[in-house]
Amino acid sequence: MQSVISPVIAQEIAENKDKMIDALYPIMGGMISKYVTNAIKEMMEHINAKIEEGLSFERYKRKLKAKMTGVSETEILLEESLDATIRSLFIIQKETGLLVAEVHLENREINDPHMVASMASAIKDFVNDWTEKAEETSEVQLLSYGNATLYIESAGSVYLIAFLDTEPDFEQRSKINVFFAKIIKKYSRFFQDFDGDDSAPEIQTIEEMMRKFLRETKPPVPRENAAKKNPLKYILILFLLLCFAYAAYWGKGKYELYLLEQQISRQTGAHITIEKENHTLYLKGYLASIKDFYTIKKLIKEKTGKDFVNEMYLPPEEMDQKLMQQKKTMAQTVKRLSLETNRALKDQQHTVKVLENTLTSKYDRLEQKVAGLEAELQTINTRYHTTRKKLDTAISISVMKAHALEKLKEAFSHTDAFHPKDGSLDFKNKHLFEAGQSVPKADSLSVLKQGFKKYITVLMGDKQIKPYIKGFVIEGYTDSSGSYDFNKALSLERAKQIKKYVLTLPVSKQYHLSKIIDARGMADENPVIINGVEDREASRRIKIRFVFNSDKAIESIEKALND
Repeated sequence: MQSVISPVIAQEIAENKDKMIDALYPIMGGMISKYVTNAIKEMMEHINAKIEEGLSFERYKRKLKAKMTGVSETEILLEESLDATIRSLFIIQKETGLLVAEVHLENREINDPHMVASMASAIKDFVNDWTEKAEETSEVQLLSYGNATLYIESAGSVYLIAFLDTEPDFEQRSKINVFFAKIIKKYSRFFQDFDGDDSAPEIQTIEEMMRKFLRETKPPVPRENAAKKNPLKYILILFLLLCFAYAAYWGKGKYELYLLEQQISRQTGAHITIEKENHTLYLKGYLASIKDFYTIKKLIKEKTGKDFVNEMYLPPEEMDQKLMQQKKTMAQTVKRLSLETNRALKDQQHTVKVLENTLTSKYDRLEQKVAGLEAELQTINTRYHTTRKKLDTAISISVMKAHALEKLKEAFSHTDAFHPKDGSLDFKNKHLFEAGQSVPKADSLSVLKQGFKKYITVLMGDKQIKPYIKGFVIEGYTDSSGSYDFNKALSLERAKQIKKYVLTLPVSKQYHLSKIIDARGMADENPVIINGVEDREASRRIKIRFVFNSDKAIESIEKALND
């Protein structure tokens, strides 16, 4: 019957539209009136709540916006009362930060969704780590900036991130959570095992479900006067948040170093400056004694758990002042004894005839005493010169690292590859590696060979510097593309390849470097930036630096002072 009745009803409606409208109007009119009345009532309650904000900042912000745009405040309130629109949906794996699936409204695609997904995941992890000691330990769900909002829901092994044009209300959040739970229940095993394969058939099914959800939650009437959304705005928001987080982290580190300096000053009385560069602490200043050094070393280890580079000195003026004071005291003693001797001789002159033999004996004893004092003074002078020689030796050892840096600076002053601060040799712009490769190019090794030979010869060929060279470090670097774990492994392999190569050179065998060269992977730390853009070819590089044996230098100083 349906095949017969349906065409008849359709034909009747087409031929008698006015009659059908008149017949259905009482029913449809009442229904429409009911739902329109309820919708207007809810909208008016929302607008009244906005108006009752009184002297709030949002009210004056809305008035200023109305003046600048020429749009009435009522229209702005109406626009604010509309539901938030979901522009994009992302599903991101928690452990790796890989983008599993993404969908967008029409004409709302993002140029680089992988980058946006990584930045959103990184911001969520950073903010959660920053607030992990707060009273409320729940994860962050909303990140807002201007008219853009990120709603982040976490479950199982993935995040669901929704980009909206304003903050969602409770009903919208509930819809998103129900949809997310539905996907998690069906594809939890797939999310856990996802390895970045975009061609998996499950991804197409998941994205189709996400598109259907976007179409169902899309507002039926688009807001024609709303400002056009630019996907770059989201990137700008994420960038600003990252900048703020980095500034807070940097300020926290500076404040901790300041507190550590104050604690050192209170315990030792020494005014020490602590600088941090590339995760390494540099201590500068003057110490009153060697004992203060061990106190500071113990305190740094307890507070930071890190070793440090010692650039502190013992002021030679204090040693000179002590020796001069001792010499002055002995000279005053000799002078006082000489005066006492002269007074004794004058007092006994009137008895010389009667007590000649006794006076002669006493005079001889006094003369011997003076001779002994003169000999003692000579001994003090000898000790002074010996101590001064020891002090000169200790001073020369204490500045041995600065001497080594100066020798390297003289040898490599013609090239910008040398870093005078830490004495490292940076082989950037030498085209050593192809992207993603750990084996160096054969035609680029000649420059590295020459630089390495010269660097080793300057340090190990100097008899004064050589005893205080603890070893050498070959650091491998990558560009910023790829994950951190991949870059860490790749950079370490590059460092090992270069170590293997330089150990075959004659200069390595000459100075027996096989046991004192270490290879380290630095991942993508300190990329080469030119005019605000990374030079990835230059970032794929090798850096060689020496390790100064500070402990041996201190032992040598103590030995020189105590011998």
